[in-house]
Amino acid sequence: MAFKLGLGSKIGVGIDIGSSSVKVLEISKSGHKYYAESMDVIDLPIGAVNAGIVNDKASVASYIKTSLSKLGIKEKKVVIGIPCKHVIIKTIEMPKMKAREIDSSIYYEAQRFITYDIKEVFFDYVILGDSPNDPNSNLIMIIAGKKDIIENQIDFVHECGLNPHIVDVDCIAVENMFNFNYPEEFDELVAIVRIGASETNVHIVQKGLNLFRRDIPIGGSNITEEIAKKFQTDVNAAENMKTGNVEKMNPDFQVNYSIYLNMILSRITMEIQRTIDYFAANNDKQYPKRIYLAGGSSRLAGILEDIENKVNISSVVINPFRNLLFKGNAMDDKSYFFGVAVGLALRGVKGGA
Repeated sequence: MAFKLGLGSKIGVGIDIGSSSVKVLEISKSGHKYYAESMDVIDLPIGAVNAGIVNDKASVASYIKTSLSKLGIKEKKVVIGIPCKHVIIKTIEMPKMKAREIDSSIYYEAQRFITYDIKEVFFDYVILGDSPNDPNSNLIMIIAGKKDIIENQIDFVHECGLNPHIVDVDCIAVENMFNFNYPEEFDELVAIVRIGASETNVHIVQKGLNLFRRDIPIGGSNITEEIAKKFQTDVNAAENMKTGNVEKMNPDFQVNYSIYLNMILSRITMEIQRTIDYFAANNDKQYPKRIYLAGGSSRLAGILEDIENKVNISSVVINPFRNLLFKGNAMDDKSYFFGVAVGLALRGVKGGA
């Protein structure tokens, strides 16, 4: 699903603007094969981006221009994502009708579900397929985003000298990435848990459809801030601890740090468990077969095991490049950062399909 602003090509460039970093990825398609051409992770100063919205446009644009030049990316049409928290996504049922009839009817249907003033949003829709409840109806997903948020992001991308020909939604990009890489799970009920910088998103999906989605306001940046406060250090040192440099500390410190980190991670795990239990309680006690972790904080020491033990569901970390071939060198140590970027770039290759 996307706000479509142009046509696609055989090259897709996805730019995932996160709160702590920007991920740039170029994907190409040749025949039935998809190739990761080039990629980069751009670390950002604190505050340059907040919840996916660019505050310091000049410096972030400079970083992106430098990255594109370094990577040799010449494609100007790019795909960007809007954070889920800034959009409304609703799946509805409508009687089957011709395309032009849907276009004229969807505006009035959307007003029933969009809490913003309809004049202040961009909205789009996609027909998901037949309704499981009525063969004469279709499932239709409506996506609406506030114009000021979307226009702010579009203006920023123009400052980078680029053309944002598709504006997607981060959480939908993650689902598209998953469906591309794990087609064998299409019929299974699974949970995708993306632990990002500012929030954790839980998706329950099956047959390519999102059945339930919840955003938990805890992410990697919150963990870093709590570590900094607890151990009275700055955020850079805390981030280094979080990403593994604590091993250089003395044994007593490592023990205290491990205990405190486990306490923080337990809060995230508890919210994930509550979300899945809530879904099951409202869906005939159906639980996901497996949990797939994505996002920059999905590799935190102990979180995978904590989720498996407390939620009691087999859990694995998603490989966003599982069904992609590499023409250059892979960023093995940071590949898990690219869940959204892969979904965005794939949209560019497929032309917004």
